[in-house]
Amino acid sequence: MIRLDALSARFRADTGLGGGGAALALARGLERIGWRSVREPTPEVLASYLVMLLDACVHEHRDLGALTHGIAAVFRDAGPNLDGGLPPIEAYLPAAEELLQHYVNNDMSERQTPIP
Repeated sequence: MIRLDALSARFRADTGLGGGGAALALARGLERIGWRSVREPTPEVLASYLVMLLDACVHEHRDLGALTHGIAAVFRDAGPNLDGGLPPIEAYLPAAEELLQHYVNNDMSERQTPIP
């Protein structure tokens, strides 16, 4: 799991003067976890929503558990509805944690094969 101070430093660097913004880095992280295979919403669109969750964590509640749960809820709501039902939000927690790890580590490489 990541540390709040590392997440906060990365987010502030991305969103501060001269930073490239957090959405681009989050979109790269979404690609690394295979989000592009979902088709809609695109990683870029989804990242723009996730920036708001990161902002609230860094500047307001400072609760990584709440952030991870919020990202997992977004994944569940935005992901494919495979068999007419949806798994619980907790099923998406590992993907949310992996996304945050890619984000904090500034992982700029793209995933070679999407997650099915």
